[in-house]
Amino acid sequence: MTQTQFLDYCRSELLKSLNNTKSRKPDDKQKYRTEGLLHAARLLDLMSAEEVSELIETEHQSVFGESVYQRQARKSKLAKLKDMSQDDYFDIPAIERNK
Repeated sequence: MTQTQFLDYCRSELLKSLNNTKSRKPDDKQKYRTEGLLHAARLLDLMSAEEVSELIETEHQSVFGESVYQRQARKSKLAKLKDMSQDDYFDIPAIERNK
């Protein structure tokens, strides 16, 4: 396997993991395997830590339509709202809560 093939494989595994999460069928084995592949790419000097972060951010944006930070902030805001007032939380249509 060439370096390019390995990096393409890493990207495809990352996409699988993100798509599983988006479809509400997270697969921990897939997630950990993907993390291992990205870690191996760093150890083999195929990618820097910044390049790995950029890859994750790019693919996350393509799958979820928002950055990792934006998604975490949105989910955190909804969790706080649910803790404070379940009525207010459930007043938000499910289609908007589950983007």
